[in-house]
Amino acid sequence: MGLKTEELNEFRAMLRMIQARVRGDVEQLEEEVFSANSNADHASSNHIGDMGSDAWDLDFSLRIVENDQEFLKEISAAIGKIDAGTFGKCEMCVEAGIPDAKTWIPKARLRAIPYARNCVKCEQKREENS
Repeated sequence: MGLKTEELNEFRAMLRMIQARVRGDVEQLEEEVFSANSNADHASSNHIGDMGSDAWDLDFSLRIVENDQEFLKEISAAIGKIDAGTFGKCEMCVEAGIPDAKTWIPKARLRAIPYARNCVKCEQKREENS
């Protein structure tokens, strides 16, 4: 059930579009965080409530950036798989030695989550074990 060239091109375009959007979000958020942080240095409040709120906002924003950067790694890995000819194969099925013809992630799942590493069954197992 391998993917056709036109399907791979469709997934590559989809992944690149997601990648561009997330990169833009990360860059904007980083800019806002560092801009707000430098402004806070100049107009710092001595009120402990304001300082706590500012620290929480900064921490929260940095966690979002960190999560988005991990997401970008997943997208890059999926694009790399397209280039390597392994896109659409369940990593856990391949690792378990399941015959090649049975390792394909369903196209519906890839359309919903184009950076998916595993089929639904294997992903459920992975989540149960973590």
